[in-house]
Amino acid sequence: MKRIIWLSGILAVCLFAPNSIQAGSGFYLSSELGANFAPSLDTKGSSNDRASVCDEFINPLFATVTQTPGYEDYNCTGPNRGATGDWINDFDSAEGILAGAAVGYSLREQYPGSLLGRVRLEVEYFYRDSAYDQTADIPGAVGETGAELVQEVLSATERIDSVTSHNLFGNLYMDFFNTSRFTPYVGFGVGVGFTDLDYGGLFTRNPDVSQITTGVGLPNAAEIRQNLAGTVSRAQADLGDTLFGYQVLFGVDYALTESVSLGLKGRWVNYESFSDGGIVWDPLRSHVPNLRRDGSEPMASRTKTDDIEMFGVSLALKYHF
Repeated sequence: MKRIIWLSGILAVCLFAPNSIQAGSGFYLSSELGANFAPSLDTKGSSNDRASVCDEFINPLFATVTQTPGYEDYNCTGPNRGATGDWINDFDSAEGILAGAAVGYSLREQYPGSLLGRVRLEVEYFYRDSAYDQTADIPGAVGETGAELVQEVLSATERIDSVTSHNLFGNLYMDFFNTSRFTPYVGFGVGVGFTDLDYGGLFTRNPDVSQITTGVGLPNAAEIRQNLAGTVSRAQADLGDTLFGYQVLFGVDYALTESVSLGLKGRWVNYESFSDGGIVWDPLRSHVPNLRRDGSEPMASRTKTDDIEMFGVSLALKYHF
């Protein structure tokens, strides 16, 4: 009962306060809590892997591969390994939490009634967590990876658990003055997002040796197929990148008192491309993540995406000094 009376009192203040009440000018603090909506995620993977026949653990005679007709173009020992081994994947849209805080300054008091009086400057921090929680089959690849998918791989999947970022932005707002308690606004901001992406990958080879065509025509083809059968390549990594971004903001504030306002805030944030090459496949074809037994050619891969943007909606509370 007390809670109902308390809420009724707040509602009465909102409904019957004088229409001329607006949030004050000068410095203010704000906090917000809401949701973010991220678009579908298209990823591009690449690695410095070589073809499976160039893996010493799988083919001890890898150095002689290019001497066999049909394998002259294989890059088992030359530079630029993995230059053509790219693959693509895509994940559905996601949503998650959005929370933030800001300190700002309104020029209303310094420039009453003028265009400058509508301006607010703000430094803002916000956090987003977009929960993709999806595993997707790799639909296609080229080069070394493409050959593996056709000749030996039974299934190839990638997983994105979440995309999170800690963001620091500077914003410029334009308030629309009016005589009511409602103040619509638009804004623009630039800043950086310290972004993390939880990644996982899994390649499993066919356990049926007769279904593997890798190494056909090589002198030790049977050995290669036997060594490949049933092997697994697995990766799990917390990827990170620092991204420049910009945002468009819009919303409306409702003045509860001369110093406190409550508002609905929307934003669209766009970032530059995310890229991180810190993915280690361990195991790689069921052995240590290296192509050579002496450890001279460690293998790693990179994931890149242009789809880190997001749309956010939140409730914002401001306190004006």
